[in-house]
Amino acid sequence: MTGMKGEDTMHCAALSIRGKVRELGSDLLPRLFEKNPYMNEIYPDAASRSALTVFVIYKGSGERFDLSQKPIERSSFTFGGAEEVQEGYFITHACIGCKICYSKCPQKCIDISSKPAVIHQENCLHCGNCFEICPARAIMKRR
Repeated sequence: MTGMKGEDTMHCAALSIRGKVRELGSDLLPRLFEKNPYMNEIYPDAASRSALTVFVIYKGSGERFDLSQKPIERSSFTFGGAEEVQEGYFITHACIGCKICYSKCPQKCIDISSKPAVIHQENCLHCGNCFEICPARAIMKRR
């Protein structure tokens, strides 16, 4: 499930959640309609609401993105006891220090002051440009 707020993709903040879902039934629908009165316009009567149900995502993970920042900001989280899984790209000790990865990174989020270079995950788009260009094949994808 993803929600976005902003004028367009490159000027928005987004929250994505994925995980295990459990259906709760329709007993909580009146509460949802109370909190979201516009839903009365979309589902004006009992017949139109008969297809609706309430569910809960009870265990999972998510990411928060702010694409309006330069470089972008991203953070990950888990809930309901879900195990944190590292995602994205990282640079191994096979790095030869050529700095080509930095030149192809649209966010310039690779610290090339050390060897191996380091990708700052909180600013990475996970686009894979660095992975594709690395002559030493020192960049690996997690997950």
